[in-house]
Amino acid sequence: MKKKKVYFILSHLGAGGSERVFWILSQYFNKSVYEVSLVLLDARNPFFSTDIEGVNIINLNSIRASHSFFKLYKLIKEEKPFAIFTTGGHINTLLSFVSLFVEIPTLIGRESNVMDVMTKMGGFKEKFWDLFVGITYKRFNIAVCQSLEIKYSLVNHYQIPKRKLVVIPNPVLSIDVPAINQPQDGKKIILVARLAIEKGILRLLKIFKNLPEEYTLTIAGEGPLKKDILKEINHLQLHNRVQLVGLIPNITKLIANHHLMVLPSFTEGFPNVVLESLSVGIPVVSFRVSGVQAIIEPNFNGYIIDQGDLNSFGKYIIKACNQKWDHQAIKQDVNTRFSVQKVVKQYETLLSYR
Repeated sequence: MKKKKVYFILSHLGAGGSERVFWILSQYFNKSVYEVSLVLLDARNPFFSTDIEGVNIINLNSIRASHSFFKLYKLIKEEKPFAIFTTGGHINTLLSFVSLFVEIPTLIGRESNVMDVMTKMGGFKEKFWDLFVGITYKRFNIAVCQSLEIKYSLVNHYQIPKRKLVVIPNPVLSIDVPAINQPQDGKKIILVARLAIEKGILRLLKIFKNLPEEYTLTIAGEGPLKKDILKEINHLQLHNRVQLVGLIPNITKLIANHHLMVLPSFTEGFPNVVLESLSVGIPVVSFRVSGVQAIIEPNFNGYIIDQGDLNSFGKYIIKACNQKWDHQAIKQDVNTRFSVQKVVKQYETLLSYR
């Protein structure tokens, strides 16, 4: 039986949530049925490995999505893939326009954000791409939503038909991490995030200022807000308690050496860092954002705090750091509910009826 060509299309393989999800899915798709390729507009400086057994890497050598139209058109026309998965607002829009000129039997877009919230928080770029959301999804067979919140946003704000929408969570990789090595002197908190305004890092620093002196914070990630974050750390005199460590390849190993993960974001789609933290048994305190209600069970693996309640967020950090958690049960639960095998089957099911 001839294998069906499946493309996962990304801008790049940088350290992002969408990139991580497609990188994982491409590895676990059934290779006896599908010939899988990762199509990268720009393959320079990948954070994730491009040496993936059984997965073709196609580099279009396009730095900008706007320069990729004809390259994608030519690739799709010549190779005739059975199905294309795409993710990210501008990439989804790009493929919807390409599909006007070349046949794509199955075009599936993955929506990674609550778009109306992101648009309110974003600048010109986000507002520009928001104009195309409704038009984009008219060209798609299916839109994969990471959470119910994303689905409701697409239905209520962009009038996308419910029949086109399916909710599939992000996968978690079961990782064999050595025993949790939490220090006894002081409480170690970690945040893993892009250093951007929507991640709520500046308000976390204000919260952290009021925590006891023995609490320290590790911030892992890079982004446009780095200078502002460093300035705020100095302003609040937290330079002895807060450390920026940049991008960390083996992030779960670092997380396992902390008492608690925090998620101070204003908006999320389905936060991978929460899955990663729970996968090594570390609980999470999060503001209420899209996806967390499907992951966090209060008093079992963390706590969810209402948006804007900074006082409660600080109190629950202290509460979480001083209670006993069943780390093994936390790991088993998240690896069962969000296993990569289970999530991949849901994605493959989208193709089985086409």
